[in-house]
Amino acid sequence: MTTPTEAMQDWLALEHEAVWLYPVIGARFPQDERATTSFSDHRLTRDRLLARLHATGAAPATPHLAYGKPPASRKAAVAAAKDMESRISAACLALTGVTEGAPRTFAVEELRRAALAALVWGAEPQAFPGLD
Repeated sequence: MTTPTEAMQDWLALEHEAVWLYPVIGARFPQDERATTSFSDHRLTRDRLLARLHATGAAPATPHLAYGKPPASRKAAVAAAKDMESRISAACLALTGVTEGAPRTFAVEELRRAALAALVWGAEPQAFPGLD
């Protein structure tokens, strides 16, 4: 079974990826304000996760220099953003299953934010975001 710290580390790794992805999308398609908003949201979430992990005494997951090839088209960028938000929803959901109290509330709030962000990027609504 995954521990709360492991679940937060998995989620943090995805937030690092999101903080890399959205500026890339914004640079390639500067007229798309969704990338700027998404970057700001994920940077804030990443920083909150870092603070939570530091408070537990854990060494947080570190970011990679890059995460694959940047999306080459607007269609690929939108698909990458929807996929990113979907994977983050799943990570938030995983944390809700192994924790309680304030960490669970945080995960549920961020699950909601990720699910709404996926909709902003054009994803179809889901009854239970984060589940396959």
